[in-house]
Amino acid sequence: MAWQGIQGHDVIFERFRSAQIRNRLSGSFLFIGASGIGKRLFAFTLARALLCLSGGSRQLEPCGVCESCRQFSFATAVSHDQISPIPSHPDLFYISKPADKSFIPLDFLIGGKDHRGEEGLCFDISRTPFLGKQKVAIIDDADYLNPEGANALLKTLEEPPPDSLIILIGTSTAKQLPTIRSRCRIIRFTPLSSRILASILLNHNIVESLEQGLNLAKRSNGSFDQARELFDDAIDKIRVELNKQLSAKNIDSVSLASQLNTFVDEAGKEAPVRRKRFKLLLNLATESFREKLKQADSYDTIQSAAKKLDTTLEAAEQIDTNANIPFVIESWCNKLVT
Repeated sequence: MAWQGIQGHDVIFERFRSAQIRNRLSGSFLFIGASGIGKRLFAFTLARALLCLSGGSRQLEPCGVCESCRQFSFATAVSHDQISPIPSHPDLFYISKPADKSFIPLDFLIGGKDHRGEEGLCFDISRTPFLGKQKVAIIDDADYLNPEGANALLKTLEEPPPDSLIILIGTSTAKQLPTIRSRCRIIRFTPLSSRILASILLNHNIVESLEQGLNLAKRSNGSFDQARELFDDAIDKIRVELNKQLSAKNIDSVSLASQLNTFVDEAGKEAPVRRKRFKLLLNLATESFREKLKQADSYDTIQSAAKKLDTTLEAAEQIDTNANIPFVIESWCNKLVT
């Protein structure tokens, strides 16, 4: 039986429960893994269990009825790994990167210029718990901590209050500054298996049958978010066309850029939605080049596929820093033919 309905991460749960039973569950943790596999949902569920006012917190099994548990609104979870709205709890502190920012603002961590050290997550986590005996801080989008923000966080991560737990959520250790990695215990979340993901898709009424879910799961790299995005006729159409273009002996960069820009434009004018759509295209291209690497039978073929894969990953990093999408598309397409 999956812990609190979270499938695919029972081994991680057992590690946390064992530590809790031995009174050793404290400090700073860095949750690492692809988006859409349950890291965020796990973090909030763990917070709910730790903050539970009943004896259930000992086994990390929240009672669901105490004053603390009632302040967690998981019934409004919008996906396997998206929580909306964020639970409002006096001993839970959550920050993430705003959609219109390139990094997590320093103010979120240590307060505004006029109130440095008197507000922000580092201040909040240092205060006495309000309801129970513990506090939990969740720093989402940890990939977007710039050096200034990371430095402001170091002391809190290294010496967190004894009654607190701090969780950072990111996608890759490579995207974390060494000073952050060295101060956290790294917990690696693996992609969901095709069968588990198919079951989740079926439970969320995204697919009509387990067989349909399995077919979709196999193309989604174990990610619920990616599977949901791929369940779209327009995505299927562009995926086929993209694979055709990327497999051509001579890629037509002008034609490819035009098609990609049109596809992104169809998402609307909101920048976050446009970035998400282009990021999906880059994920499809990444999948295509990785498949070519597996099938490569010569040194030249391997070199070509590896170079195009690196170029694609670089484009994805540019999008993460809010670079101009048409510029990135044009640059990426041109680099694919050089």
